[in-house]
Amino acid sequence: MTKKHTFKIQNTFNEIELLCAEINDIAQDDNFSEQLIFCLNVCLEEMLTNIVKYAYEAEGKHEIEVCLEIKNKIITLKIIDDGHEFNPLEHKTPNIHSDIRHRKIGGIGIFLTCKMSNQMTYKRKHNKNIINISLSSEEKCK
Repeated sequence: MTKKHTFKIQNTFNEIELLCAEINDIAQDDNFSEQLIFCLNVCLEEMLTNIVKYAYEAEGKHEIEVCLEIKNKIITLKIIDDGHEFNPLEHKTPNIHSDIRHRKIGGIGIFLTCKMSNQMTYKRKHNKNIINISLSSEEKCK
């Protein structure tokens, strides 16, 4: 059985927090493991935070759509925004082995999302960024 949920939020940190709590409740109700719920939360928060912080030039309201699909023990997140074109899969991997005092700021959230998810895809369509992130309850998130 497939369960689908669609959410539309404004580009604010408060909206991210409320959405993450709601999605967390859905995942708990579906009896997903604590580890998978943790990975889901990290992926969702990191991608949405990047959108709020970097996707738009000027302040103003923008709508971000988040679709959650649960099917055959696989959770898929689809995040759609109308911000600047940005493919996180082309983002340079941070040097996680360098001394933290000398490490450049940024990129860790994208790196973690790629590592924790089973699959991540990106496309640009109709001037919108579309990110798909799949997580599986059959495997521990990486």
